[in-house]
Amino acid sequence: MAKSGPSIGAEADAAGNLTDDSPIPATLPVDWDSVSRFKQPEDSLGYLLWQTAHGWMRRLNSELVAMGLTHLQMIALGSTAWLTRISGPPSQARLAKFCAMDPMLISKVVRTLEKKQAIVRTPDPHDTRSRLLSVTDEGNRVILRCIPVIERAYENFFSPVGDNEPQFHDTLLRLFRSIQATEGE
Repeated sequence: MAKSGPSIGAEADAAGNLTDDSPIPATLPVDWDSVSRFKQPEDSLGYLLWQTAHGWMRRLNSELVAMGLTHLQMIALGSTAWLTRISGPPSQARLAKFCAMDPMLISKVVRTLEKKQAIVRTPDPHDTRSRLLSVTDEGNRVILRCIPVIERAYENFFSPVGDNEPQFHDTLLRLFRSIQATEGE
């Protein structure tokens, strides 16, 4: 069988020359007009949502760094407090599902929050394999300090939405609920 070209992830030799398995620059251009309805990235809602979500995370990270937290740490801490408020201390698995985050990532974030004495993990009396999360007094103090910072960042970041905030919120909420229905949250 004839080889059609180098494979993805191929290597170069010691001199930097492409080996038989090395990738080569494309000779076949993508005709975007024939394969996509979008003339530029900004025409795609997916691209805009991705860029906006990452911009929001960058903004929060830059605001929270002075508080000694990352955006993900604040999401995990605040979500633990919220879930505790509505249904008692959550397990790490419940927190991961609520935050729509990988369980391994939640575990790492929770360990960091535990080292910062913002969260404690205790054995679940009903499931020996599970640990329940509780926010400490220090964690509550952190939340109380961070909420005004987050709300100021929210006002500044979303100010371009202006008077359209209720409609924008409703649209995002419909999309969010659609995702939840599809993914079974």
